[in-house]
Amino acid sequence: MTAAADALAAPARTTTSRRPVGRIVARRLLQVPVVLLIVSAAVFWLVQVVPGDPGRAALGQFATDEQVALWKAENGLDGSTAERYLAWLGGFVTGDWGTSLAYGVPVRGLVAERFLNSVLLGLYAFVIVAVVGIALGLFQAFRQGRRSDRSITVTMVSLSSTPEFAVGTVLLVVFAVFLGWFPVHSGIPEGAGVPARLTVMTLPAITLAAASVGYVARMARAGTIETLEAPHYRTAVLKGLPRRRVLTAHVTRNSLVPSVAVLGNQLAYLVGGSIVVETLFSYPGIGLTIVEAVQKKDLVLLEAAIMLTAVASILVLLVTDLVSMALDPRIDLSQKA
Repeated sequence: MTAAADALAAPARTTTSRRPVGRIVARRLLQVPVVLLIVSAAVFWLVQVVPGDPGRAALGQFATDEQVALWKAENGLDGSTAERYLAWLGGFVTGDWGTSLAYGVPVRGLVAERFLNSVLLGLYAFVIVAVVGIALGLFQAFRQGRRSDRSITVTMVSLSSTPEFAVGTVLLVVFAVFLGWFPVHSGIPEGAGVPARLTVMTLPAITLAAASVGYVARMARAGTIETLEAPHYRTAVLKGLPRRRVLTAHVTRNSLVPSVAVLGNQLAYLVGGSIVVETLFSYPGIGLTIVEAVQKKDLVLLEAAIMLTAVASILVLLVTDLVSMALDPRIDLSQKA
């Protein structure tokens, strides 16, 4: 009788063996170059149709056509589109990302620095989304149908529907202009320590997290409610198991499964940088770099920034799938791989 109760109290598990993780990872990693090749071709073609002439933008409106043509030849912007694409792709793969047309510095170092800033900002926002979203979802699930549950739902839906620039503007006006708690300009001082960086990144991180918290909270709430209604949870309660053990062993892990995929997608977006938020706060991340590259017609910088963002997003989604499978062995990634 006890053995049967223990079997019911344990979360349902698949009767099949755990999926071969190594083989799935290998197959997914083999797909990454193919996906990136397609992305690189699309990115290169889209960059070419950006309005404006980079040579004219660099030399000014009074430069002659001969000077512009010579400048393009010196910077590898002459020749057919196919020739320029193959030359750019070969350089990108080998680590030679060229020199920025606007700043005159190596693109790889500039993009790496800006991308690291976006990663730090994205991780800061991700921590806010994960902690606040999951906590609210768990709280709503245990208060299902009550006034607090409905109030949080309405608030989160309203916040998710508000554009990022509106949320960011309100935060800037209230906390930076009126209260003066945070700087208006989110530039990172040279040699800044952790406290200074956190102060600079707080308002942009909250703005980035605002739209995602509600979505994660809804998924956590739905997963928790499903777990609370499952037979194994009811059996564990009837057995008189300690509430803390029931919550950690049965509720939390199972309720997190639907939230992990959502968090992974949000992490890919947050780490990739938000153009709107970084531009609004003048934060030196990859999103602001893309905007500056478009404004200055810096095709070399623009191509590298977009490609690096694509690589990071694909790798984050791969890690998300593996974490989901680790939490729930019933998830079959072989169909996606």
